[in-house]
Amino acid sequence: MATPAPLNFQLGPIVWVDCEMTGLDPKKDKLLEIAILITNGNLELVDDGLEFVIKADKSALENMDEWCTTQHGQSGLTRACLASPYTKDYVSNAVLQYIKKWVPEQRTGVLAGNSVHVDRTFLSAEMPEVVDWLHYRYV
Repeated sequence: MATPAPLNFQLGPIVWVDCEMTGLDPKKDKLLEIAILITNGNLELVDDGLEFVIKADKSALENMDEWCTTQHGQSGLTRACLASPYTKDYVSNAVLQYIKKWVPEQRTGVLAGNSVHVDRTFLSAEMPEVVDWLHYRYV
C-alpha cells in the first residue's frame, strides 16, 4: 500500500463508503451493510479497507420493497444479515475507530462514494459519530 502512516489534511484523505439498506427512506429503513476504503488525495489506498454485514431483525427484512427483497435475497445479503454477529453499535464503533486510525484529525477526511448522498443520510441517522468525525464536504 502506498501510505503506511496516518493521513493529515495536506495528504487529502478521502473516506470512500458504500452502504446497502432495507430501502431508501432513512426514517424507516435500516443499514444492512457498510464497506469503507480510505485513500490519500492521489487515490492511493492505505490498506484493504473493511466491510461489515449488520445484524437485522427479521421484521425489518420482511418490510423491504420488492427491489430490495429480490436484490438482497439473490445476493445472499438477507441471509447474511440474519446470521451476522455484528450489531449496528458494534459496527459504528469499529468504522469510527478504523477511520480515526488513518485520519486522526477530526473534520479532515472527505466522504466519497457512488451514492454518497444517500449513504451519508443513513450514516447521519444511524451512525452520527462517524459523520461527525468527517469533513462536511463530500464527493
